[in-house]
Amino acid sequence: MKIHAHWRRHVEAWRESGLSQADYCRQQNLNRKTFSLWTRRVQDDLSMGKESPLELIAVQVAPSAPFETTEASAIMLRFPHGAQLELSTAVPPCWLAELLRCLA
Repeated sequence: MKIHAHWRRHVEAWRESGLSQADYCRQQNLNRKTFSLWTRRVQDDLSMGKESPLELIAVQVAPSAPFETTEASAIMLRFPHGAQLELSTAVPPCWLAELLRCLA
């Protein structure tokens, strides 16, 4: 595992935890000063447009209800930070692929 990726995951977990940096570091047995340094580095990378390499994620496609021709079908995209995007299944696959590339 790359060191930068390790710390990026910790910074993301800390942000989602709602804990102070000190409390998060105590729980994770991390050095608070080192964590603070990496928090700034990760933030600097994000503000400078540096992004981590794209990662493949597993996708599970399953119907939410039995198929009925009277109901419109939809594709729901749920993002880790809580946002959701609902799209019609009539959206062309190439358009959806381009959208996902742009969001990555």
